[in-house]
Amino acid sequence: MPKLLRAEVARLHQAIRLTVDPVAKRKLAERALELAQEAEAIADLPADVEALHASVAHYRYMLADAENISKQRALKHVLQRAEDKLEQMSRHQQPPKPHRLAVA
Repeated sequence: MPKLLRAEVARLHQAIRLTVDPVAKRKLAERALELAQEAEAIADLPADVEALHASVAHYRYMLADAENISKQRALKHVLQRAEDKLEQMSRHQQPPKPHRLAVA
């Protein structure tokens, strides 16, 4: 997913270079920044379940606090990816083996 987002950022950068309208350039640049931040946040999601739970909680808190629409949109996407990753990790995680007491 970060790869696709980064490719879209590169495409937006190309569009920025080809656009002469300053308002359109600004909007393209804002979107490119938003997608780049989203890509990095997704790429930086932790690989262990415990830390991923903490990240999900953090992104939920940030989303509840976000006031601007573009930030909310980016946070929703990152939160969804984090939840998807957590679900995938939980499905693949082996249940712990029960400990057996040695009897002498």
